[in-house]
Amino acid sequence: MAGTNTGDITGQTPCESKGDTNSTGTPLKRWIKSFSMNADSTRLIKDGTDSNRQQRRALIRHSAESNMSNIGPRRRKWRGMVAVVGGIFIHLTLGTMYTFGNLSPYLVSYIRERSKPSNLTYEMATWIFATVSIVHGSFMYFGGLLDKKLGARLTVLIGCIIQSAGVFLTYFSIKHSFYLVIITYGVMFGLGIALAYGAAITCGMRWFPKHKGVISGLVVAGYGGSAFIFNQVQTAYINPDNLSPTETPSGKYFDQKEILDRTPTCFLLLGGCYIVLQLIGTLFVVDAPENKILSQQSENQSERLFPLPDEEREKMDSRCSGNNLKSSAVVRTRAFWTMWFTFVLNIETKVLVSSLYKVFGQNFIHDDHFLSLVGSFASVFNCLGRVFWGYLGDRFSFRDAMLGLCTFTFAFMVTFIATEEAGKAMFVIWVCAIFFTFSGNFALFPMATARSFGEENAGPNYGILFTAVMVSSVLGTVFASTVSERIGWIGLFYFCAGCSLAGGIIIFTFNMKTPKGKDI
Repeated sequence: MAGTNTGDITGQTPCESKGDTNSTGTPLKRWIKSFSMNADSTRLIKDGTDSNRQQRRALIRHSAESNMSNIGPRRRKWRGMVAVVGGIFIHLTLGTMYTFGNLSPYLVSYIRERSKPSNLTYEMATWIFATVSIVHGSFMYFGGLLDKKLGARLTVLIGCIIQSAGVFLTYFSIKHSFYLVIITYGVMFGLGIALAYGAAITCGMRWFPKHKGVISGLVVAGYGGSAFIFNQVQTAYINPDNLSPTETPSGKYFDQKEILDRTPTCFLLLGGCYIVLQLIGTLFVVDAPENKILSQQSENQSERLFPLPDEEREKMDSRCSGNNLKSSAVVRTRAFWTMWFTFVLNIETKVLVSSLYKVFGQNFIHDDHFLSLVGSFASVFNCLGRVFWGYLGDRFSFRDAMLGLCTFTFAFMVTFIATEEAGKAMFVIWVCAIFFTFSGNFALFPMATARSFGEENAGPNYGILFTAVMVSSVLGTVFASTVSERIGWIGLFYFCAGCSLAGGIIIFTFNMKTPKGKDI
């Protein structure tokens, strides 16, 4: 049987098993015809040696995949673009966690004046942001499992409902206590992100397997660019008159009645905006046909029987490692832990700068609208950075792109303290540059996960890797709330710079290669 011709098994020549373009009927009818022609060969699987059974299974699977792949390239491209746009819409709402730096002065001021505890500080409030990141990192793996079980659309919908419900409920929780806000705007918000985040990314990458870096960058660009829109919505609604916070012994806080009155209802406005965008995005998110994703493992199994045609080879990612590993195997690889520790170190900058940049700016910039505008521009660079670094990952390699990212983050964090003396212009440039650099982590790591360990389990595997964000958020928040008063702003910024430097050193040892020996 080892020498059996493929036409003897399927009743077709190898060319015909790929789906003859001159055949009549719809792609579905041609596939059904192919499936019926393969019925005899599925019966033969019950007989013979294990080796022959595996060969026959590979042949039948490949034949079915090829005949189902008759979606034209133009139609496939447009369907894929729609799915990517849907993912961007979803991430526009998930990424509103980056508005916390803008929202924090209003939220903390309200709790101090009208809720409890009355001695709440900005450093304590970073636990809300940290909780989002902790829950996000803890449950990303389960989002990947749901994606495999239910599909991207339903997984995204479940996550979006949970996230928006948390925002709506914050209207009530903020009136009672800071700790209830942690549950609604921390736990529920983070859980919603965890379930929807990865499914929206991997759905787009499956449509365009050759461009994983750019596609993941485009989708998460919505995540990074979200604050550009919603920072302005928050500030325009809560503080339309551009009032300044009042100086107190423990910091600057708002005590104006009109600002405090609008703070709880702002969460109703935000929740309404989110749910509309999420419903539109969910309609656009469509899974790619499974046959369009030919994993490296499938290629290796079937190429012994007949070679893949050129058009199918073009759809393969040339930087794929050839692995197809489940999470239990992934965590035993050196490459995983190299990425994990680099992720932990790089995210410290994101945790501290994105939640405290406005508080730092208030020390020398007395214009609330200007600081909100800085956050909005920073979110644009957060958005653009994800596409840029994703492109570099496709153009060069994951390791080269990550080394560049760590180097630039280190340089900007070492010099960030100088903005206090240089004034507004340098502050704007440096905040935007920092957001531009750290944002690349969220384009490069999903790309590297799919290439290193295979597309089939990319969702769950990235969920395991994303636990690094949880660890980093805890470490960063504890550091900010316990040590910041002793080391000051310069100590915080140098701490972030040191983390980036250490991340660059670790990622330099990354050793995952393609079958041809190139960096992935």
